[in-house]
Amino acid sequence: MCRSLTLPVLLFRILSSVSYSLSPTPQSADSYQKCYNPSTPKWLLKVVDKLFFMFREKLPAIGRVLSLLLLIGTIAVIVMAFVRSRRQPRPPSPVRVVSALKPNVTSVVERYKYVKSEDGRETFRLLAAKDTTYEDGRHELEKIDLTAFDKKPNKSMRIIADHGTYLRDPGLVTFEGNVKVTSSEGLEVTTQLLKYEQVNEIASTEIAIQFRQGEISGSSIGAQLNAKARNLVLIKDARVISTNTELNNPNAGNKGGPPLEIRSERANYSEQDGMVRFEGNANAVHGERYAQADAITGMINPQTKKLDRIELRGNSFLKSDEVGKASEMKARDMDFFFDEAQRLKSAVGTGAAHARSLEKDSPREITAERIEATYKPSEKGSDLQSVVTQGRTTMKIEVAEGAPKAAEITERVIEADSVQASFREDGKNLARAEANGNAILTVTPKKITPASEKKNLRAAKFTAEFNETGNTLKTFLADGGAVAELEPMDKASKRTKKTLSGKKLTANFQEQTQDIGELFAEGDAKLIDGERHATAARATYNASTQIVAMRGRPLLWDSSARANADEIDANLDNGESLLRGHVRTTYYSRETTGRAVPFKDKKAPITIVADHAVVKHNEGAARYLGNVRAWQEDDFVRAENMELDKGERMMVAWGNAQSAFYDFEREVEKGRKETVPVFAQSNRITYRDETRTAYYEGAVKIRQGTDQIDAAVADAVMDEEHRLVRLTASKDVVMTQPSRRATGDQVVYTAATDTAVLTGNLAVVEENEREAVTKSAKLTMHLRDARIEANDESGKKRRVKTTHRIQK
Repeated sequence: MCRSLTLPVLLFRILSSVSYSLSPTPQSADSYQKCYNPSTPKWLLKVVDKLFFMFREKLPAIGRVLSLLLLIGTIAVIVMAFVRSRRQPRPPSPVRVVSALKPNVTSVVERYKYVKSEDGRETFRLLAAKDTTYEDGRHELEKIDLTAFDKKPNKSMRIIADHGTYLRDPGLVTFEGNVKVTSSEGLEVTTQLLKYEQVNEIASTEIAIQFRQGEISGSSIGAQLNAKARNLVLIKDARVISTNTELNNPNAGNKGGPPLEIRSERANYSEQDGMVRFEGNANAVHGERYAQADAITGMINPQTKKLDRIELRGNSFLKSDEVGKASEMKARDMDFFFDEAQRLKSAVGTGAAHARSLEKDSPREITAERIEATYKPSEKGSDLQSVVTQGRTTMKIEVAEGAPKAAEITERVIEADSVQASFREDGKNLARAEANGNAILTVTPKKITPASEKKNLRAAKFTAEFNETGNTLKTFLADGGAVAELEPMDKASKRTKKTLSGKKLTANFQEQTQDIGELFAEGDAKLIDGERHATAARATYNASTQIVAMRGRPLLWDSSARANADEIDANLDNGESLLRGHVRTTYYSRETTGRAVPFKDKKAPITIVADHAVVKHNEGAARYLGNVRAWQEDDFVRAENMELDKGERMMVAWGNAQSAFYDFEREVEKGRKETVPVFAQSNRITYRDETRTAYYEGAVKIRQGTDQIDAAVADAVMDEEHRLVRLTASKDVVMTQPSRRATGDQVVYTAATDTAVLTGNLAVVEENEREAVTKSAKLTMHLRDARIEANDESGKKRRVKTTHRIQK
């Protein structure tokens, strides 16, 4: 909004100045001898007195130019009244030319003179070099000199012209040729023609007219005064100029100032309405200030006789290039309101209003359907204090030109259905802005980098606080469904749009860059980052770390799983989430893990609990730390730590890793199967879905029922239904059953045949019941019937050494 729109004040102070207070300059009557015509009817004298004093006493002080133009019409009335009196018989004048009269001429009077006095004081004087009267009542006067004196001392008005005509029937009085009107107050009006219509009481001219009074001057083509309606019209090319130092700039002292010039196609003054109106391409220029509109109207208070307001209508425009006040405003219509001291107190722009500050140290602009600015009087005029808008509003705040690192400072834009902005005492710097109705604060970096983000803060309403200088934002506070949107500006970036919302949203701005430093969401806080969602009682965003801290029963989810913990930190830069304390993650199914877990059911959910967790949403990976346990129904895997990689379709558990698979069938007797769970533990478990293999490493122990295998490493291969197909254990293999124990370098268990092939140098089976020991390079144990076969690598049966201990 413009800081100080002082031009409207200057533009119409001309029209509101009181002309009667100027020093009088009485006219001299030394060139004529005072006399009194006793034949003049008393009723005529009363009419003259009534007309003159009615207008002279009752004209309001609405400006020297227009008020004195009214007096021109008054003089015309006086002349008309006198000419009417010429129809009355009168004694011969002091000098009469006796000659042959032309046809229709009834009388000719040379050096005509008429004087009216009251209480010994001259009130009216009319002089003419010659007066010719015709039968039709027409009078022709030459070298007219008419002077009217006010009751107040040294107040008078004088009109002179080369010729004058009075037509009785139409009641028309005409002054022609070098018409000049002067007053004791310094008024001077010149034209070549002035007419007065008796019936309508209208004085007018159709040709050029000029006027001047002191530092005020002007002109127009044609003018009309309606005495009944008390209305004055400057018909064409109206122009008013003021060179008055005090009037143009009350604070300029004696330093002088540029002239104020007002132009329009037409001007109209109505005394009854207290209105002055300039119409048709109206414009005003005062030094570095300029205003224009289709029409400019000044409204005058009938009690105080001072300017109340100014109206600009149609294509209104106001601009100031003054140092410290550079600004401009556009609107369909504008209204300016003034206090008793004629200082601007408020301004209103209506209809696509747009105001812009052109100051380099406080650039800003605002657009709305209606803009209302309130001003505070100051030593330099009026300083902007507040701006209130209606209709969809856009308020743009840019960094001061020449500011340090200006290219790195953001551009800030406020949008809302209405805005209330208050300014500091200097009228240049914003202090506070309140936006209501679909309010948006947009913060856009000017320097684009891969990490640059445009931030939109949305709410039903919000309040923005500003720093002391520079129109820089300090804080943002929103209530009622507030949302912060962080949108990447680099089109080549794969980063997603992010939103942080809550019942209440607070933002702190970095003073140097004007970017958001922190965001606080309170009450039903929610974060959306692509597929990642998080909720909590409250959330805090830190721009330097790019972390959103979710606190108060936080919940995190994406298309794969949902998780909750005591604390959840979402990193917006790398797409990771850090969960701390009582972490619990539920994957919607084995498919949503990327089949990275060795559980068999495709649709049942999978749950993982841990002390801590790091979820890499972009990579589809997660790491769980501390007392990790993952399960689906009865099957589980647990360890100190665990990683799931959706992309690689694998799971790694380490640190006292254990697994249990309950749905493994085993044929215990021919034709009879039963489900016997398989339990395994090792230092590390790795599952790869590509091969459907679980790898056990370090101190491996695998147990099914009463059977157990110990080894350094083991591999369990499963089918598509995640049923065990084959188990291979290697290095220091020990296989234990209730009645026997086998050792070797490797054992391969095949679930379909329920056999275990033990190899080594040598493979050994010890049978407790028989107290027998069997040794061979390869031993095949039939677990179902306890048979043992010795075979070579080709599968042929080889000799085997069995040792039996003879019991005593």
